Amino acid sequence: MTIDWLNEAKKRKGPFLEDLKGLLRIPSVKDVDSSSPQYPMGQKIGEALNYVLELGKNAGFTTKNLDGYAGYIEYGDSEDYIGVLAHVDVVPAPGEWTSPPFEPTIRDGKIFARGAIDDKGPGMAAFYALKILKESGLPIKKRIRLIFGTDEESGMSCVKHYLKVEPEPIFGFSPDADFPVVHAEKGQINVKLTISGDASSNGAEQLLSFSAGDRVNMVPGQAVAVIETKEPERLAEQFTDFYQAHHLTGSFEQLSDSQISLILYGKTVHGMEPQNGINAGLECLYFLRELHFDGHDRAFIDFASDCLYHDPFGENLGIAHQEEVLGALTVNAGVLQYNYENGGSIFLNIRRPLGIDFERTIKTITEKADKYGLTVAEKRGSEPHYIPADHPMITTLQEAYQKLTGDEPELLTSGGATYASLMKNCVAYGAGFPGKPYTAHQIDEYAEIDDLIKAIAIYAQALWGLSLITLK
Repeated sequence: MTIDWLNEAKKRKGPFLEDLKGLLRIPSVKDVDSSSPQYPMGQKIGEALNYVLELGKNAGFTTKNLDGYAGYIEYGDSEDYIGVLAHVDVVPAPGEWTSPPFEPTIRDGKIFARGAIDDKGPGMAAFYALKILKESGLPIKKRIRLIFGTDEESGMSCVKHYLKVEPEPIFGFSPDADFPVVHAEKGQINVKLTISGDASSNGAEQLLSFSAGDRVNMVPGQAVAVIETKEPERLAEQFTDFYQAHHLTGSFEQLSDSQISLILYGKTVHGMEPQNGINAGLECLYFLRELHFDGHDRAFIDFASDCLYHDPFGENLGIAHQEEVLGALTVNAGVLQYNYENGGSIFLNIRRPLGIDFERTIKTITEKADKYGLTVAEKRGSEPHYIPADHPMITTLQEAYQKLTGDEPELLTSGGATYASLMKNCVAYGAGFPGKPYTAHQIDEYAEIDDLIKAIAIYAQALWGLSLITLK
């Protein structure tokens, strides 16, 4: 029996978009204030999980909610199963969007919304692939389980919980990156550096507060500094000269005779590629280094300027490293906060290739931070993930991609960490296509609708192929 997977996907375009819009309308950003035993990641994320599980139930699949951390939609009957891991949580959506980030809008063949490409669009594509497979009547030899997590953007506690209560799939993929196949992913080192407050500073200027960034895995797109100064007009003029000379955008507001608020804008991108963004926090602190701060204000500013500014590869921190499979280590200063009374913190998200020792890296950062009076307060890490090119799962996924696109299915590596990194035999697989912009975590995030339809077909073909693999 021959199935035209692409034609089957196109026939379902209308219902697919309606179901996707419903999911995109839910602002499923992690919210600890509304956390509960029912919704551990917050009410809206819980609503998003319930939404997809209800779609699965209505389509005749077996569904299960796993304590609010994750849920699955399952088809088939066998001891082993294939896992497809997507997530319903999204990062915050700051900045000026062309259309509201949680009101999905279609323009020029693209659907714009937070989560359109990361990861609600691809997750919904995988669900429709499963529907096509079920409705085709083709026999499958292995169960297929579409797993939806709720905490991918903030530590992946959802899948860690899943693995405590459910067996691991024999193999699978996460539709949360790029096609053709991402067979290796960088690990991570997340570090929180802190410094105490210093209300007794004697500098001509005092940094009353500083804030930049919402998530450690995003390059901050805005920074706000509130400064006590005897010359706010002069400071405003200096600031304007700075951001214009650096081709940035900024503004200021004089709060009183001696206080001024400075706002600087950068370019938000995913934290796995900080070299492609403009870190508003580091740019603003680099400007502040020329002012007359003292004490811990000065230490906080100098550390950021000396060790992090325009250095996404960790050379000034002393941790630079590059290897052939996963490339260069990267460093993103994702969240920077300071208050002259209570102190400050800098959260670093480091993407580590093969050959990086966690403890040695922490030791190097600690020694560097100590020179500026900063302390490593928190540290955690994950290992790089690598699946050999000759694994039958890899070749099956390559074949599905090549059959539906006609393109060479070259193997890719990624600086991003997906759910695949937590599984022994799992890789990232789409839904971004080669040569296309990948707008995850950015303002005006979008997915091309035709690409999502094509992804449905690829996933259906891939799941069919994976279900037929005979393990030795």
